[in-house]
Amino acid sequence: MQNEDIFQKIDPENPLRIGISTLDELEEKVKAFRIINLSSLKKRFIISREDVLNPETGEKILEKGKEIDVNRIKQLRKYFEGNQIFKTFQPDEGIVLISDMNRKESIPFSMDVLTQLMNLGKGAYEGFIDRVDNFEECLNLLKKTLFPRLMIIGYLPYENIDNERLNLVRIRRVDHYIRIVEVVHTKYKAIPHFPKIKTLTIEAGNPKSWNKFLLEVIQEYNRGYLVV
Repeated sequence: MQNEDIFQKIDPENPLRIGISTLDELEEKVKAFRIINLSSLKKRFIISREDVLNPETGEKILEKGKEIDVNRIKQLRKYFEGNQIFKTFQPDEGIVLISDMNRKESIPFSMDVLTQLMNLGKGAYEGFIDRVDNFEECLNLLKKTLFPRLMIIGYLPYENIDNERLNLVRIRRVDHYIRIVEVVHTKYKAIPHFPKIKTLTIEAGNPKSWNKFLLEVIQEYNRGYLVV
């Protein structure tokens, strides 16, 4: 299937699917979180943002604000199909862009990436997208309140790369389940700083490369947690 075909099937109002989950997705997340929470310092959970009623009797079978666990999944399975959508909340939502904007040469690149991310969901994701200048700043916030699902690496000064790599290792110790991608731009950033991390390439003067970038961000954000 071509990228354009996939892009057309994504909900433009909520392409990152923040705040919603199908029953199948709920079960996958609950099982994954149970394993993730055994080792990760950042604990994951998922709760209901609505009262869920028995479609036949109107009896409440899931209360708003309650954590959804395996037993509640089994209860929901009695009444709903796997594609039934529920309103949910989980703390691991959002994107953080690590891109230094203290350098003149980095500002156009950083702003272009940030603008594209902000345009996801037609601007509705402003509260879910953050930007920091470096991994040290990200690490300090991660230890407090920041809890992104996806980390995007933009522009970082080459003379600071060794220190940035050390701080990335520290970040992974706090939460090694954060998805990480790096952006390369043919005009502003010719080569990646972190060769072992998935790279997304932007071609100067090619608007379609931004569409591909956004598609890959959406796919990376929405893929299931890979746990053993």
